[in-house]
Amino acid sequence: MKKILCASALTGALLVLSSCQSGPKRLTRTWDDWVNQKYSESAWVHGALLQDILPVYPIVGFFAAVGDILFVNTYYFWTDDAWDNQGTGFNHKQIEGAEKVVAGSGM
Repeated sequence: MKKILCASALTGALLVLSSCQSGPKRLTRTWDDWVNQKYSESAWVHGALLQDILPVYPIVGFFAAVGDILFVNTYYFWTDDAWDNQGTGFNHKQIEGAEKVVAGSGM
């Protein structure tokens, strides 16, 4: 009986967590928007130093992704997306102060 209960609990947990790979990824995308804004303000500090030399931004991004997988995406899937069969979108913020446009991007 104990084995059946443990197996049922494990199966239930796996089913609940299996939905969290897809979703709005709100923590990760909010973090990406913040990093992009900071990079447009100072490429040396926020690009070279905090992303490449000292991997601060990638580490925080990893924890944001884990938070999305374990909590945020699971919440949005089971409360909204699973019942109406339409995904929850994420609206990115417009970067302020970025004036350079990449050649050939059509912007």
